[in-house]
Amino acid sequence: MKVDLCGVQALVPSPYRRPRSCYLIFHFGHGDGARDFLGALACGVTMADFDRENTPDPLLNVGVTYQGMGVLGVDPAVLAKFDAIFKLGPHAVGLSLGDVPGSSSDPGTWWEGGFKTEDVHCIVHVHAWSDDAIQQAMRELRDSAHNSGVTELIPRRDGSTLQACSLGGAKLHFGYTDGISHPDVCWDDDDVRGPEQINFRNFLLGYSTTEYPSAPAGGPAADLARGGAYGVFRWIYQDVAAFNLFLSVQGPRLFPDRPPDEAEELLAAKMLGRWRDGTPLVLSPDRPDPVLATRNDFGYATEDPDGRRCPFSAHIRVVNPRDTPLDPIVVEGVPSVLRRGMPYGPPLQGTTDDGADRGLMGVFLCADLRKQVYSLTSWMMRNDFSPVYDANRRVQDPVLGNRAIPGACPDFTLPAADGDMTVKNLPDFVRTKGSAFLLYPGKVTLAALSKR
Repeated sequence: MKVDLCGVQALVPSPYRRPRSCYLIFHFGHGDGARDFLGALACGVTMADFDRENTPDPLLNVGVTYQGMGVLGVDPAVLAKFDAIFKLGPHAVGLSLGDVPGSSSDPGTWWEGGFKTEDVHCIVHVHAWSDDAIQQAMRELRDSAHNSGVTELIPRRDGSTLQACSLGGAKLHFGYTDGISHPDVCWDDDDVRGPEQINFRNFLLGYSTTEYPSAPAGGPAADLARGGAYGVFRWIYQDVAAFNLFLSVQGPRLFPDRPPDEAEELLAAKMLGRWRDGTPLVLSPDRPDPVLATRNDFGYATEDPDGRRCPFSAHIRVVNPRDTPLDPIVVEGVPSVLRRGMPYGPPLQGTTDDGADRGLMGVFLCADLRKQVYSLTSWMMRNDFSPVYDANRRVQDPVLGNRAIPGACPDFTLPAADGDMTVKNLPDFVRTKGSAFLLYPGKVTLAALSKR
C-alpha cells in the first residue's frame, strides 16, 4: 500500500522551513457554527503535496480535540473507538507526561489560568515567511470564527496569542542545534529501502494492522480517521538563565582542567549527548567537529558501553537508545515520534533572568499516544527501561526531567575512567505552560467533519 500524501496534512511528513508561526486556540459554540468554521478553514489547510518553493503564505494546519469532535457532531459510537488517551486529554493524565500536580508544570496552571484544557476544541497553526502574512492570516481566522460563533481562547494574561520565530541556524534557546535527527518514514509498503526505515502506520491512522495497531482499528471510525495523526501540542517554557547559571557553576567544577567556557560547553554536551553544534559525543567526545555535526550513524552498545563518552541519562541516549539493550518487558521496542516545533520568545545571554517568556512550541505526532509519546516521556522522567540503569533506576533526563516526579532522583552522573562524577539536585530547566491532544485530520476527514 502506498499512502496518498495529497490527503495528509503537510506538517506530518516533514517540518516546514518558514521562520514564523502562530497558534490560535478556539472553542466551538455549537455544531453548525463549528462545521462552518472548519469548512471555511479546510480549503486552506496545507496538504503534503504542496509546492515548498512556490506556495504563497500562509501555510495552515488544524488539529481538533476529542471534545471538539463531539461538538462537530461525530457519532458517539464512532468517537468511542478512538485512542483512550486522546479521549482523556493531557490535563487528566498529566503525570504520565511529567506534568505533576503541585509542580511548576501543574495542569491546573496551564494557559496562564485563562481557560481549562477541556475547553480547547481546535488549534490552528499558521506558518509564514513574514510577520505581515502572520497578522493577515490571524485577522482572517478571527473574522471567520466571529462569523461562525466560534470563540478564540486567549492563552496569555496580557491578551496576546502564541507566536514563535526562528532564532536562526536551527538553534533552540538552550543553544542546541535542532532538526538533526528525524525518523526515515516509508510511505509505501512496496518501496522499503532498508531496515532503518519506519513504517508509516506508526504515524498515520486508519491503516491499523496486527503488526502496527492503532485506534480506531477498523470500521467507520477508522474510515473517518484515515490519513490523520494524533498530535501532542506542548507549550514549553525554558529557563535559560537557570540553565546558563548551572553550566557556569558546575562546568568548571566538573572539568577543572579546561578553560571555563570550554568546561561549560562540555557539560552542555554531556547533558544532551551532542555538542551544541550537533556533533555526537560518541563520535567526538573531546570537542565539536563540524564535519560530524549532522551524523546519526552511531550506536552505544559497542561504541560507548560504559557511558564515558555519552552519559546514560543524556537526553538523546534516553529518547533514542539505539542499540542499547532494553529490558525484556519493553517488548514494543524503541518508540518513534515525529517532532515539529519552533522556539518562541527573545534569546537570552548570561545568567540573569529578564522575566521574558521563552521556550518551544512543539507538536509530537504519532498513531499511538500511550506506546509512543507516553513511553518516551516516562523514560525521560525515570530512566528505567534498560539494564544500563541498574545502579539507579530513578534518575532522569537532565535537561527535560521534572524533579517533582514522585520517587525521582534529581542527580546526574557522568561516568569516567577515574571515577564517576555526580551533579546533585538538578533544578528544573523546563516547565509545561499548556498542552492539548489533537487529531490532525486528513483532507477527506476535514470534509466529513465540516459537512452540515
